[in-house]
Amino acid sequence: MKIRSTLVWFATAAMLAGSGVLGPVAGAAPSTSIEPISRIIDGAYAGYALSYWTTDEHGRPARARGQVYIPSGTPPAGGWPIVSWAKGTVGVGDSCAMSTALENRTAEDPMAVELSKPLITNLLRSGTAVVSTDYIGLGTSDIHHYLNSVSAANAVTDAVDAAADMLPALSRTWVAAGHSQGGAAALTTGARAGMYGAPSDFRGVVSFAPSSNLEVLLPLLSPTTPRIAQLDNVTATLIYILHGLEDSRPDIHVDGYLSDIGRAYVTQAEGSCIGALREEVIGVSPQQLLARPLSDSAMASALREYLSVPTTGYTRPVVIEQGLADMVVPPAATTGLAAALLASGVREVTYRPVPDATHYDVVAATVDDAQARILHMLH
Repeated sequence: MKIRSTLVWFATAAMLAGSGVLGPVAGAAPSTSIEPISRIIDGAYAGYALSYWTTDEHGRPARARGQVYIPSGTPPAGGWPIVSWAKGTVGVGDSCAMSTALENRTAEDPMAVELSKPLITNLLRSGTAVVSTDYIGLGTSDIHHYLNSVSAANAVTDAVDAAADMLPALSRTWVAAGHSQGGAAALTTGARAGMYGAPSDFRGVVSFAPSSNLEVLLPLLSPTTPRIAQLDNVTATLIYILHGLEDSRPDIHVDGYLSDIGRAYVTQAEGSCIGALREEVIGVSPQQLLARPLSDSAMASALREYLSVPTTGYTRPVVIEQGLADMVVPPAATTGLAAALLASGVREVTYRPVPDATHYDVVAATVDDAQARILHMLH
């Protein structure tokens, strides 16, 4: 079990031997480390495991890990352009992270990684490098603040700079893209690109089924909220959110809002990756997790600050792809998000509802369209 509200400070000076355009830069900042991996995604010529510093939602330094995949061939002048891919939900425990799967050669890649492979493979084959964060707290000593939009966006941004610092074959021209949890992270990255991170050539956002508007839904829940079957899909998500919020906002005293059942699930959240947790909570409504309404002003405010996807601040194109058969991220929520972006004056917003696509196949169903849009942004 990780220690809550404790920031573990460390840096590594370990650098790999090697030279050439794909090798790490000699003398690069010791706070970033990178090493080759043998288990790489189809379409990649080389892959690296990355460990780097970023900042959480409170501006505190935090460690994150991720992966870097390099295309085949000779890099163009200025280096390979980058897509910073934000993964979908894997869980909140270290065992769920892609970095852990790479270290454990017998482990399967997380489902969220499998869902993104059609697009990532195509991008690599088109001459685009891919950098993918595991977020703060997955494979590191911190608690993962699940669905906190700011900390996730910081990790997405800083992964690009960390990778480009280490690998001279990479440029700093990049696009943020992601699915589900990562779709929200990619959008928040776009809203914050002008005010966070080192100067770089940021080109836009492609977001698939982004988690959004949960800060509107969750305050409607209480122990006495009538049971609605469709809300049972929220149970696992709520457990992970409250697990992260408990560490991010100790002043809210999340424990006081939980029933005995809710307390047990939140306490044990790190032990179940998303597929297993969804199986465990079949038949458990989100209302059963609660002893008090989440509409309490302090909790509602905390949820809004913790979860909200920005609807202003975008200066580059935004593309949102949403399956209309999605039972995890309701199409109505994404439609509301797109409408809010347009209403707030974001000029370059493309919203593509995709008939028959579910939460789990929307990336594969839209790969040709999404790839074309990403390449247009980058070039």
